[in-house]
Amino acid sequence: MEENKENIFNESEIEDTRTFEEKFRSFVVKVRPYILRLWTAKKQFIIFNSIVLVLAILYLIFLAKPYFESTVTILPEYGSKSNLLSQFSGLAELAGVKVGETAPTEIYQKLLSSETVIQKVVYSKYLTSEYPDSVNLIQYFEIDETGDTPEQKKRKDFLKIYESLTLNRFSIDVDRMTKTLNITVTMPEGQLSADVANKLAYSLDRYIRTQRKSYATEQSFYLEKRTSQIKDSLASAENALKNFREQNRITSQSPNLLLEQSRLLRNVEIFQTVYIELTKQLEIAKIDQIKDAPVLNIKELAKDPVLRAGPKKKSNLITIMFFSVMISALYFIFRDDIKKYYQIFSE
Repeated sequence: MEENKENIFNESEIEDTRTFEEKFRSFVVKVRPYILRLWTAKKQFIIFNSIVLVLAILYLIFLAKPYFESTVTILPEYGSKSNLLSQFSGLAELAGVKVGETAPTEIYQKLLSSETVIQKVVYSKYLTSEYPDSVNLIQYFEIDETGDTPEQKKRKDFLKIYESLTLNRFSIDVDRMTKTLNITVTMPEGQLSADVANKLAYSLDRYIRTQRKSYATEQSFYLEKRTSQIKDSLASAENALKNFREQNRITSQSPNLLLEQSRLLRNVEIFQTVYIELTKQLEIAKIDQIKDAPVLNIKELAKDPVLRAGPKKKSNLITIMFFSVMISALYFIFRDDIKKYYQIFSE
């Protein structure tokens, strides 16, 4: 056993001491049979890849549809960071999106992938060169799913276009350094890509403005309701004191009447103090609510791109030919082995 270990160790030492030329010769000896197999089938290899080349060129020239990209840039929110993050986190939860401690634009990124925001984009009407009348995105991409009821069909149509948009046509990225949000939309038409990108930004802005439940808004709602209740209680206490004084003109000679009058006066003073304080807080909350209104800072709206973004014919052709050469080479090298194993499995 020890002798075998020593032999293996000695062989490894001999292999490591070989020159580069010797290692290269050894590699060529191992690879030569595979190269000879490919060389034997060189004619078939060249014909196959030539056909693939011609088909790829014809496809990229005549069949590959062009596409256009438009981008909307949203700037990060400025202001009290802790206040903004708490507000936007609550807003994201309304849309069914869970977020941690992130920047507002990162929360925008998550909101833009929610069904609530995209639904407005899908069902909006767009003017296109393919249709004479304005159509929504379901009609434009001819989504026609089956369903037992109209509601089920509508839901399936929306989910189909939603998956297509979020996976293939919407690119929503946040710059790590500047925290700016870039919304890029890819469409078969230039103007359509710009319109959809702008609609996506408007849908996000509308959702935030109409659905956001900030602390100031909730506080204002509570204060208005509570102020109304205290106002009614104050009016009742004042009326009770008024009625008591009308019925008891002389109270100084009766300890019971003096005690009752002091109680009524104390109730009026308490409700009056609370009412004044709630009125002050309500005005402060309304001011905070107004400050809280603007949220989305769009740097620049998307415009109809002059040049198409793709398809990138050269890079696509290189990629196609690379995989064609690799796959065909492997096939012709191991063709006999493949046929042998195929016969074994087919028996």
